[in-house]
Amino acid sequence: MKIKTYKTKIFGEICSVDLMEFDKDDAKKWKELFDAWKELKMGMRGYKSREPNFPEGLSEVAFCLYSGSGRFMSLKGKASRSFDTFNIKKRKAEQIKATSVGKDLTSFGPKSKWDDLYFLDFYNNGKLDGTFNVYKVPTKLVHSIEVKKGITFLARQVEGKRPRFSLINAFIKTGIIKLIKKDVKVW
Repeated sequence: MKIKTYKTKIFGEICSVDLMEFDKDDAKKWKELFDAWKELKMGMRGYKSREPNFPEGLSEVAFCLYSGSGRFMSLKGKASRSFDTFNIKKRKAEQIKATSVGKDLTSFGPKSKWDDLYFLDFYNNGKLDGTFNVYKVPTKLVHSIEVKKGITFLARQVEGKRPRFSLINAFIKTGIIKLIKKDVKVW
């Protein structure tokens, strides 16, 4: 992995962005870390304990290995810093959400902003083997979804609160969004 600096436009602002970029050697390391996380997760079941959440370092790096995007590190300029990855070829700031359980509860920061939103399903019908399914979620759908009785995602953000809802229940099970890539293996 290496960190590279790019001068680009993000959300209409010219800025300098540092991105962590990955190659095939990083893919092997990613799989080692995934397996270590999975061992901890499964081991905690023996203690009837809460299992560790899926780390954003695993989901964001997996997405970068899949897409060629870079993981956001830092930014100089006035653009929002609330995205996870950036695709320099497409000039798109990306938000990455993921699940490793059958039913997600996805949370967004009150200042979250993105050009493209991706959802990665690592649970993948219980396989939990490091492969994942990729969904692209239209921003318009997210912004208008009701996250609390009578309160939309955007209204919740305006309140300065974290909107939470299940992407699987809202968009995938209902067939509103479609799978764009199945059983992705990055190592």
